[in-house]
Amino acid sequence: MTDDPNSWLTDYHLKQPDGSFPHLGTKAGDVAEVVLVSGSPDRVGLMAEMLDEAEQVGDRRGFSVFSGAYRGSRLSVATSGVGSPSMAIAVEELAACGAATFIRVGSCAAISPSLPVGGLAVATGAVSDEGTSSYYAPTNFPPVATLRVVNALVDAAGQLGADVEVGLTRSTDSFYRGERTQEIIELWKSLGVLTFEMETSCLFTVAARLGCEAGSVLCVGSNLLTGKATYSGDHLKEYRAGQQRMLELAMLAASGLAS
Repeated sequence: MTDDPNSWLTDYHLKQPDGSFPHLGTKAGDVAEVVLVSGSPDRVGLMAEMLDEAEQVGDRRGFSVFSGAYRGSRLSVATSGVGSPSMAIAVEELAACGAATFIRVGSCAAISPSLPVGGLAVATGAVSDEGTSSYYAPTNFPPVATLRVVNALVDAAGQLGADVEVGLTRSTDSFYRGERTQEIIELWKSLGVLTFEMETSCLFTVAARLGCEAGSVLCVGSNLLTGKATYSGDHLKEYRAGQQRMLELAMLAASGLAS
């Protein structure tokens, strides 16, 4: 017996008896070094369809993880849930399974006139307006993307002829009061922020804490300045076209990073 009254806390990550992680269901070695994460299971399914010989290596608690190859490079794609707590769990367990570089492939609300529905943005940094990151770094830590990943995303956009805006996003814990409020929109727009979403700042912070690389590419689902959005059933064609460009861009960038 151990004399440590907190011996159950010795192992940082929890594991099931079969060696799998409790949330994703993956095991060490199941995932590639480069992983694309998205909050949307549908989007992860679309990326999995783009992989050669895709194998589902995780399926638990709403998380799905697939590994395969794209343009000869081994990649994994995984759901990361909605919000920063879920993102942190996904990144923690994926990194423990072998991931070293993460690309968020997500949706956002734009607060820039240059980003219509279906427009794409690559985040260089993120306003941390969420609570999870404070468990990983001081509140004055700047969540920034890894330059190598940003460059890979921008280069992939150039190869595909896809227009992207490059700049800041803002991550919040509140989809409604945290984003859809006039005063909040005006404040962050005046500071040059391009988009609102809920996970990028956490991804950048957790990745930094774990010694991993991270980037984020986002497709606009609504523009909070113009009111144009997909929620009412409008602009779906533009959004689907933008999402497809984003998936191709992200997969191309990821394959280059994995080479």
